[in-house]
Amino acid sequence: MKKEHLQSGRKSQKQETRKKILFATQQLLEMGREPTMEDIAEKAGISRATIYRYYTNVDAISTELLLQLNVPDPTVLMEQYKNSSLLEAMLGFQKAYLKFALDNEKTSRKFLAAVLSSSNPKLQRGQNRISAIGAYFDSNTIALDTKTKNKLKNISVVLMGIESIIATKDVCDLTTAESIETLEWGLEMIIKGCQKE
Repeated sequence: MKKEHLQSGRKSQKQETRKKILFATQQLLEMGREPTMEDIAEKAGISRATIYRYYTNVDAISTELLLQLNVPDPTVLMEQYKNSSLLEAMLGFQKAYLKFALDNEKTSRKFLAAVLSSSNPKLQRGQNRISAIGAYFDSNTIALDTKTKNKLKNISVVLMGIESIIATKDVCDLTTAESIETLEWGLEMIIKGCQKE
Protein backbone atom coordinates (compact mmCIF):
# COMPACT_ATOMS: atom_id res chain seq x y z
CA MET A 1 0.00 0.00 0.00
CA LYS A 2 1.20 3.52 -0.71
CA LYS A 3 2.29 4.78 2.73
CA GLU A 4 2.45 8.45 1.78
CA HIS A 5 -1.23 8.41 0.84
CA LEU A 6 -2.29 6.63 4.01
CA GLN A 7 -0.35 9.02 6.26
CA SER A 8 -1.94 12.17 4.84
CA GLY A 9 -5.45 13.41 5.59
CA ARG A 10 -8.14 11.51 7.47
CA LYS A 11 -6.53 8.27 8.61
CA SER A 12 -9.66 6.45 9.78
CA GLN A 13 -11.46 7.05 6.48
CA LYS A 14 -8.41 5.88 4.55
CA GLN A 15 -8.08 2.76 6.69
CA GLU A 16 -11.75 2.01 6.03
CA THR A 17 -11.25 2.42 2.26
CA ARG A 18 -8.22 0.15 2.43
CA LYS A 19 -10.26 -2.51 4.26
CA LYS A 20 -12.98 -2.26 1.59
CA ILE A 21 -10.40 -2.81 -1.15
CA LEU A 22 -8.86 -5.82 0.61
CA PHE A 23 -12.25 -7.34 1.46
CA ALA A 24 -13.53 -6.92 -2.12
CA THR A 25 -10.36 -8.52 -3.49
CA GLN A 26 -10.65 -11.45 -1.09
CA GLN A 27 -14.30 -12.00 -2.05
CA LEU A 28 -13.46 -12.00 -5.77
CA LEU A 29 -10.58 -14.43 -5.26
CA GLU A 30 -12.79 -16.74 -3.19
CA MET A 31 -15.33 -16.72 -6.05
CA GLY A 32 -12.58 -18.08 -8.30
CA ARG A 33 -12.09 -14.87 -10.26
CA GLU A 34 -8.88 -13.22 -11.36
CA PRO A 35 -9.89 -9.68 -10.41
CA THR A 36 -8.88 -6.56 -12.27
CA MET A 37 -8.63 -3.14 -10.65
CA GLU A 38 -12.01 -2.35 -12.22
CA ASP A 39 -13.60 -5.51 -10.73
CA ILE A 40 -12.25 -4.62 -7.29
CA ALA A 41 -13.47 -1.02 -7.55
CA GLU A 42 -16.95 -2.18 -8.52
CA LYS A 43 -17.11 -4.80 -5.74
CA ALA A 44 -15.82 -2.29 -3.15
CA GLY A 45 -18.17 0.45 -4.35
CA ILE A 46 -15.38 2.95 -4.99
CA SER A 47 -13.73 4.44 -8.07
CA ARG A 48 -10.78 2.87 -9.83
CA ALA A 49 -8.87 6.14 -9.33
CA THR A 50 -9.31 5.76 -5.58
CA ILE A 51 -7.85 2.26 -5.65
CA TYR A 52 -4.82 3.51 -7.58
CA ARG A 53 -4.17 6.02 -4.76
CA TYR A 54 -3.68 3.04 -2.44
CA TYR A 55 -2.20 0.33 -4.69
CA THR A 56 -0.30 0.25 -7.96
CA ASN A 57 -1.81 -3.02 -9.22
CA VAL A 58 -3.76 -6.16 -8.29
CA ASP A 59 -0.58 -7.99 -7.25
CA ALA A 60 0.16 -5.29 -4.67
CA ILE A 61 -3.35 -5.73 -3.25
CA SER A 62 -2.99 -9.52 -3.19
CA THR A 63 0.39 -9.26 -1.48
CA GLU A 64 -1.01 -7.10 1.30
CA LEU A 65 -4.06 -9.32 1.57
CA LEU A 66 -1.91 -12.40 2.16
CA LEU A 67 0.16 -10.56 4.74
CA GLN A 68 -3.07 -9.70 6.60
CA LEU A 69 -4.19 -13.32 6.76
CA ASN A 70 -3.70 -15.59 9.72
CA VAL A 71 -0.31 -17.15 8.87
CA PRO A 72 0.67 -19.93 11.31
CA ASP A 73 2.47 -18.47 14.31
CA PRO A 74 5.91 -20.07 14.81
CA THR A 75 5.69 -19.49 18.58
CA VAL A 76 2.41 -21.39 18.79
CA LEU A 77 3.81 -24.23 16.67
CA MET A 78 6.93 -24.40 18.85
CA GLU A 79 4.82 -24.63 22.00
CA GLN A 80 2.49 -27.20 20.46
CA TYR A 81 5.31 -29.52 19.36
CA LYS A 82 7.97 -28.85 22.03
CA ASN A 83 7.78 -32.39 23.44
CA SER A 84 7.27 -34.14 20.10
CA SER A 85 9.66 -36.19 18.04
CA LEU A 86 11.28 -34.60 15.01
CA LEU A 87 8.90 -36.52 12.72
CA GLU A 88 5.77 -35.53 14.67
CA ALA A 89 6.86 -31.89 14.86
CA MET A 90 7.73 -31.54 11.18
CA LEU A 91 4.50 -33.26 10.08
CA GLY A 92 2.60 -30.94 12.46
CA PHE A 93 4.31 -27.86 11.05
CA GLN A 94 3.64 -29.14 7.53
CA LYS A 95 -0.04 -29.70 8.28
CA ALA A 96 -0.41 -26.13 9.62
CA TYR A 97 1.36 -24.50 6.66
CA LEU A 98 -0.38 -26.63 4.02
CA LYS A 99 -3.75 -25.87 5.61
CA PHE A 100 -2.97 -22.15 5.50
CA ALA A 101 -1.83 -22.30 1.87
CA LEU A 102 -4.86 -24.35 0.80
CA ASP A 103 -7.34 -22.23 2.76
CA ASN A 104 -5.89 -19.17 1.01
CA GLU A 105 -4.81 -20.82 -2.24
CA LYS A 106 -5.82 -18.13 -4.73
CA THR A 107 -4.36 -15.35 -2.61
CA SER A 108 -1.19 -17.40 -2.00
CA ARG A 109 -0.76 -17.92 -5.74
CA LYS A 110 -1.18 -14.18 -6.37
CA PHE A 111 1.34 -13.45 -3.62
CA LEU A 112 3.82 -15.88 -5.18
CA ALA A 113 3.36 -14.23 -8.58
CA ALA A 114 3.92 -10.80 -7.01
CA VAL A 115 7.08 -11.96 -5.23
CA LEU A 116 8.49 -13.55 -8.38
CA SER A 117 7.92 -10.38 -10.42
CA SER A 118 9.08 -7.98 -7.69
CA SER A 119 12.52 -6.42 -7.45
CA ASN A 120 11.91 -5.60 -3.77
CA PRO A 121 14.43 -7.65 -1.73
CA LYS A 122 12.26 -7.30 1.40
CA LEU A 123 9.41 -9.19 -0.26
CA GLN A 124 10.37 -12.83 0.27
CA ARG A 125 8.36 -16.01 0.37
CA GLY A 126 8.64 -18.75 2.94
CA GLN A 127 10.30 -16.68 5.66
CA ASN A 128 7.72 -17.74 8.25
CA ARG A 129 8.29 -21.42 7.42
CA ILE A 130 12.09 -21.30 7.48
CA SER A 131 12.08 -19.27 10.71
CA ALA A 132 9.71 -21.69 12.45
CA ILE A 133 11.64 -24.78 11.37
CA GLY A 134 14.97 -23.14 12.22
CA ALA A 135 13.72 -22.24 15.70
CA TYR A 136 12.53 -25.81 16.26
CA PHE A 137 15.89 -27.25 15.15
CA ASP A 138 17.80 -24.74 17.31
CA SER A 139 15.80 -25.45 20.45
CA ASN A 140 15.77 -29.25 20.24
CA THR A 141 18.48 -31.88 20.33
CA ILE A 142 18.35 -33.50 16.93
CA ALA A 143 20.75 -36.36 16.30
CA LEU A 144 21.83 -35.24 12.83
CA ASP A 145 25.01 -33.60 11.62
CA THR A 146 24.87 -29.89 10.73
CA LYS A 147 24.92 -30.45 6.96
CA THR A 148 22.02 -32.94 7.14
CA LYS A 149 20.04 -30.65 9.47
CA ASN A 150 20.40 -27.74 7.04
CA LYS A 151 19.31 -29.84 4.08
CA LEU A 152 16.38 -31.24 6.09
CA LYS A 153 15.27 -27.71 7.08
CA ASN A 154 15.34 -26.61 3.44
CA ILE A 155 13.50 -29.61 2.00
CA SER A 156 10.92 -29.35 4.78
CA VAL A 157 10.18 -25.76 3.73
CA VAL A 158 9.80 -26.90 0.12
CA LEU A 159 7.21 -29.52 1.13
CA MET A 160 5.11 -27.10 3.24
CA GLY A 161 4.13 -24.21 1.00
CA ILE A 162 2.15 -22.99 -1.96
CA GLU A 163 5.06 -23.96 -4.23
CA SER A 164 4.59 -27.66 -3.44
CA ILE A 165 0.82 -27.35 -3.84
CA ILE A 166 1.28 -25.83 -7.29
CA ALA A 167 3.60 -28.69 -8.26
CA THR A 168 1.31 -31.46 -6.99
CA LYS A 169 -1.96 -29.98 -8.22
CA ASP A 170 -0.93 -28.27 -11.47
CA VAL A 171 1.97 -30.43 -12.66
CA CYS A 172 1.07 -33.85 -11.21
CA ASP A 173 -2.69 -33.26 -11.57
CA LEU A 174 -3.42 -34.47 -8.03
CA THR A 175 -6.51 -33.57 -6.02
CA THR A 176 -6.12 -31.53 -2.84
CA ALA A 177 -6.38 -34.70 -0.71
CA GLU A 178 -3.84 -36.54 -2.90
CA SER A 179 -1.50 -33.54 -2.73
CA ILE A 180 -1.60 -33.45 1.07
CA GLU A 181 -1.11 -37.22 1.32
CA THR A 182 1.81 -37.16 -1.13
CA LEU A 183 3.55 -34.23 0.54
CA GLU A 184 3.15 -35.77 4.01
CA TRP A 185 4.48 -39.09 2.71
CA GLY A 186 7.45 -37.33 1.10
CA LEU A 187 8.40 -35.47 4.25
CA GLU A 188 7.98 -38.58 6.39
CA MET A 189 10.20 -40.68 4.09
CA ILE A 190 12.89 -37.99 3.99
CA ILE A 191 12.97 -37.61 7.79
CA LYS A 192 13.04 -41.38 8.33
CA GLY A 193 15.82 -41.67 5.76
CA CYS A 194 17.87 -38.96 7.50
CA GLN A 195 17.44 -40.67 10.85
CA LYS A 196 18.69 -44.01 9.46
CA GLU A 197 21.97 -42.53 8.19
